[in-house]
Amino acid sequence: MKLTVIFSIIVISSVSLVSSIGAENLDHVKKFKQTKQCPGCDLSGADLSGLNLRQANLQGADLSGASLGGSDLTKANLSGAILTGANLDSTKLIGANLSNARLNSAYMGYAKLMDANLKRASLINADIGRSNFTGADVTDANFNGVRCDTYTGLDGSASAAWCK
Repeated sequence: MKLTVIFSIIVISSVSLVSSIGAENLDHVKKFKQTKQCPGCDLSGADLSGLNLRQANLQGADLSGASLGGSDLTKANLSGAILTGANLDSTKLIGANLSNARLNSAYMGYAKLMDANLKRASLINADIGRSNFTGADVTDANFNGVRCDTYTGLDGSASAAWCK
C-alpha cells in the first residue's frame, strides 16, 4: 500500500514538473501578441510563427526554442534577445536590431536579414542556409560552426565563406 502511494506521488510530481519545464509565460505571450511590446519577456518555446511583428520590441527577451518561422520582424528590436535554438525559417528580419543577440543553434534557413544590425551577435552552430545578409552589419559577430551550403553575403552575392 505504501509503495503504491509513493509511486503515485512520484508519477504525479514528474508529470507536473515536465509540463512546466520550457513552457513560455502565457501572460507574456498574450501581452506580446496584443501590443508587440514585451522587452525582457519569457517567450521561450512560444509559437509565434506566421505573425506580423513589424517594429516589435523584444529587447532582452528570452525566445529560446521559440518558433518564429514565416513571421515578419522587420525593424524589430531584438537587441540582447536570447534566440538559442529558435526556428527562424523564412523569417523577415529586414532592418531588425539583433545586436548582442544570441542566435546559437538557431535554424535561420531562408531568413531575410537585409540591413539588419548583428553587431556582436552570436550565431554559433546556427544554420543560415539560403539566408540573405545583404547590407547587414556583422561587426564582431560570431559565426563559429555555422552550418550552410550557401547564403547571400553582405554585398548581395552568393557566398559560403562562413559555412563550415
